[in-house]
Amino acid sequence: MFSFMKPPIPSTFTNVMRRADILTNSGNIEGLKDLIKLIMRPVQSKHLLRAYTCDDHKGGTELHWATELGILCFIGAKAGERIIEDRTFAEWCWSAECLIKDKSRFPQLELSTDIVLPTPWHPGRIMRNIGVIGADRPWGPFQQDFSNHFVTFQYPLMIGWVNGGNHSIAQGIIAGQGHLIPDEVHDISLLIDAVEFNGLNWYSRLSGLRLGRPRYEEFGWCWEIARRIMSVQPSPFRNAKI
Repeated sequence: MFSFMKPPIPSTFTNVMRRADILTNSGNIEGLKDLIKLIMRPVQSKHLLRAYTCDDHKGGTELHWATELGILCFIGAKAGERIIEDRTFAEWCWSAECLIKDKSRFPQLELSTDIVLPTPWHPGRIMRNIGVIGADRPWGPFQQDFSNHFVTFQYPLMIGWVNGGNHSIAQGIIAGQGHLIPDEVHDISLLIDAVEFNGLNWYSRLSGLRLGRPRYEEFGWCWEIARRIMSVQPSPFRNAKI
């Protein structure tokens, strides 16, 4: 007889969630957001550094929200009084329920403190940009180029995913200076209600089915912290989807 044992839930996940619960119970919303920053900083650093440690053009590809979270199946979620079961994660994010259209409500992301995830990759650009962008440096402080710098911000995950301008945004982060406005914002509160991370995999809270696994487990940790943010603070975008 074969015996199939469920893999144990990593202690790292349970320890992070235990401390997130302490912050939640005390209503420390900023502490929860800072915990996300603490968790994601090593992932951010890994993608900033990779192009300098790898062979040319082997620095990796962009961390795109639609694929890197690893939720690859249809997601059943409650939208108002309806339950919709035939949308992918990307389709939900671009739906009327999640996509924020009022640009006046878009947040300003500080490159020195907020989690913005660029992936520099070009061997010439990484060497041309380093050390020259910033206050009192040859090219001056980082300034957003709205024709080149594209970032998708997902609330309450508190992550800005870079879709363009990877190299100069990366240098702004390295210099610890500058800010930018995302060109797209998703309020994924509805999806966080619909999907949970158990320390290893994503599961539908509606059907119980496994939906995939994130590229980095830290994405799942942040997802569950985002659930706790929702329990403490209503979404600032709730009335901004029109």
